[in-house]
Amino acid sequence: MSLTAKQECFVKEYLIDLNATQAAIRAGYSEKTAGQIGDENLKKPQISEAIQKAMDARAQRTEITADYVLNGIKSIIERCTTPHVYIDEDGVERTKQNFEPSHALKGFELLGKHLKLFTDKTEITGKDGAPISIEDATVRASRVAALIAQANARKDEAEPTAE
Repeated sequence: MSLTAKQECFVKEYLIDLNATQAAIRAGYSEKTAGQIGDENLKKPQISEAIQKAMDARAQRTEITADYVLNGIKSIIERCTTPHVYIDEDGVERTKQNFEPSHALKGFELLGKHLKLFTDKTEITGKDGAPISIEDATVRASRVAALIAQANARKDEAEPTAE
């Protein structure tokens, strides 16, 4: 199934800033529904495949890959934390520490996020990392409700009645 002209435009616009709402607006969707349309478009398999293909093509064209970015961050961290050896005006070899803590910390922060060492959100999954099944949750909720009902019934039986 091919994309409509508007969907193709959405894909191109999404690549600009990875903002689905703004991409939808720029692609000609209504501003009122752009957030919803953008979200729906990202969930459509043919659109998400087109976005991934376009991103892959861009990465190949620019030669900017995850490895390139990570190596760049690593290089900056090393430059910010490694002493710099130079020869002064008298011909004497000197060492200067070029430590830039804010630059190094930003690099470590970006690497840590990439490696998911710290997360800004918590992912909740089912067994073995699988998605949580709504059916499983419903069954468990029913079991809990039944146990609560049983406990309440026992409690009512155990309490003496005031007659």
